[in-house]
Amino acid sequence: EKEKSRWSADPLNYTGTKLRYVILNPGQTTYFEPGTIHFVFRHPMHQTVMLGGHVLRWSRVDSWMEIVLNQLRFPNTTNEDVLPTAAVYVETVAKLVLDREQQGSAEELGGKTAIENFFRLKKGILLLTMSYQLRY
Repeated sequence: EKEKSRWSADPLNYTGTKLRYVILNPGQTTYFEPGTIHFVFRHPMHQTVMLGGHVLRWSRVDSWMEIVLNQLRFPNTTNEDVLPTAAVYVETVAKLVLDREQQGSAEELGGKTAIENFFRLKKGILLLTMSYQLRY
């Protein structure tokens, strides 16, 4: 977390000490947890299929919210503009979390503490996105 925080504060000038890499051979696949800092280099002579997106795992729903909040605080840490769609994602996931909780599935979400943390983070995200919504 310390390394990620230092990188988030200044991604263009961060020179951290821990580098990790994997070389994929044809037919291999890799998966990154949401919020994983990564770069991709590919050989120009070979075809490459890359897919990306937002992955939501019930057991890590509160950490997903931390990632969204971090992307809003430090927009240079992502290669997309998160601000215009963040509130929609957050409200949609909040409804899903409430549904799961009402169905008695709170433990799948990490328990009561994780759910409380989720909704605490939601407030912070909505405050950051509110000024954007007022402008547009």
